[in-house]
Amino acid sequence: MRVFKIPFDIKREEKIFGGYLSLRQVLYLMLSASSLILCIAPLHTILKICCITLISSFFLLCAFLKIGEQNFDKFFFYAFKYISRKRKFVYERCQKW
Repeated sequence: MRVFKIPFDIKREEKIFGGYLSLRQVLYLMLSASSLILCIAPLHTILKICCITLISSFFLLCAFLKIGEQNFDKFFFYAFKYISRKRKFVYERCQKW
């Protein structure tokens, strides 16, 4: 039986939807669109607009923005982990003999 090598590019995402969007991007677009559910919330109109704009712009950044070769969602996750990590400060006093 013949064995063939299958080309596989692990540096890029597979563009599943129409050759333009990956599954990750489609999920973030759905989350961005679902922020419109705040329209039925009993809030002031200005507050609704601000919340919808913030939420949808964050998810759109996660879907499409790349910083260097890294996607914004991974960059945000790493930054959040860095900020919220447990810090250990060691205080040692130098002793001179």
